[in-house]
Amino acid sequence: MNYKIRPVQLSDAEQILKVYAPFITDTCISFEYTVPTLEEFTQRIKGIAAEYPYIVLEAEDEIVGYAYAHRYLERVAYSWDVEVTIYLSPQAQGRGLGVVLYDALEKLMALQNIKNLYSCITGDNVHSIEMHRAIGYEFIGTFPKAGFKHDRWLDVVWMAKSIGEKEEAPLPFVKFPEVDAVEAQKVMREINLCLEKN
Repeated sequence: MNYKIRPVQLSDAEQILKVYAPFITDTCISFEYTVPTLEEFTQRIKGIAAEYPYIVLEAEDEIVGYAYAHRYLERVAYSWDVEVTIYLSPQAQGRGLGVVLYDALEKLMALQNIKNLYSCITGDNVHSIEMHRAIGYEFIGTFPKAGFKHDRWLDVVWMAKSIGEKEEAPLPFVKFPEVDAVEAQKVMREINLCLEKN
């Protein structure tokens, strides 16, 4: 199977939603109750991609996973912090592809001068917790019984990872469309070369 990671396009929304929808309807991994409309989901992608990396994983031109960063909190002091999100379709799971997606995402976020990454995970999603731990995320806390879905209360686990040096005065946050395009393309080429070799 040939895999490729690339930046999202708005025309990808339908395929991405196809990956995401079962996590809403069949699991407690997403806390959404209702699958968003294609129009709503397209607007979400557009809003996120206006500031942060949003990347997709393709297998033979079909999207089988995606990852993105989004604003953690609104205050200016949090400009160097993001929450990260990743979803893989069942056929892409258990192959180390989530690690590769996150590696690409981290390298792109470094171009934005982002420093702190946070992940909010349903407490019984052991696979995701272990994957985040394996790539350097640390457990920072649990919100007990924070969500109710499929007739049960669910804990939420927060994990965190720092990237880059913490300078006394950090460089300004750069919106993703404004990062050096050559450097962003270099990241994608390197990641895809790694995928080709494996």
